[in-house]
Amino acid sequence: MKTTVGCIQPAYIPWIPFFKRFLTCDYFVLLDDVDYSKHKFQNRTYIKLNNAKNLLTVPVHSKMKVPINKIQIDNSKNWRKKHFQTIFQAYSKSEYFSDFQLDFEKIYQKEWISLFQLNLEILNFFKNYFNIKKELYISSELNVIGTGNEKLINICKYFDAKYFVVKKGTENYHPKEYFDNNGIDFKYHENSGLKYNQAGDNFISNLSILDYAANNGKKLIFKDT
Repeated sequence: MKTTVGCIQPAYIPWIPFFKRFLTCDYFVLLDDVDYSKHKFQNRTYIKLNNAKNLLTVPVHSKMKVPINKIQIDNSKNWRKKHFQTIFQAYSKSEYFSDFQLDFEKIYQKEWISLFQLNLEILNFFKNYFNIKKELYISSELNVIGTGNEKLINICKYFDAKYFVVKKGTENYHPKEYFDNNGIDFKYHENSGLKYNQAGDNFISNLSILDYAANNGKKLIFKDT
């Protein structure tokens, strides 16, 4: 069997293409042991509020050259209350939000120290909500050596994979020849906008999976059969 591996950095309430990529892969690996990057989606997400894109950011104590799984949340700021109040304001009238509101709120009732553990909890919440049976793998638990593309290739070899999932146009980051020389082909993934039922006067693309779930419930229209 020619297996497929996808690797991605953990994100705060990930956007829909994150889950599309997850469902594309035989093995899906969260890169928790790569360096944290400021102003990325490791601690940020977009929701829809009052017909506009609204950014939620988890405050963190960030330093240069620190792995994502070592990043700590700045709990001196009352971000948990603010985030859930904003989420409730945005989705309380959406058709399916009440189906998971109380369980989702429990996440915000805990005090989190680790950004990665928060992101993993939310990811597993939606994995369970959508009844996704595929397993999540944590990079730091695989003990695969290397950095950059070397690490990605070694993860593919760990799973004896033939294909690595990449987004089109990212060959500058993932040189195809380097992967070819290691016996690994690319399987291309599109992050292009997916239209779905969304409350409001206008459709806004590239929001978090929370927006999809609140408006469409448990059925993933892009789910592999």
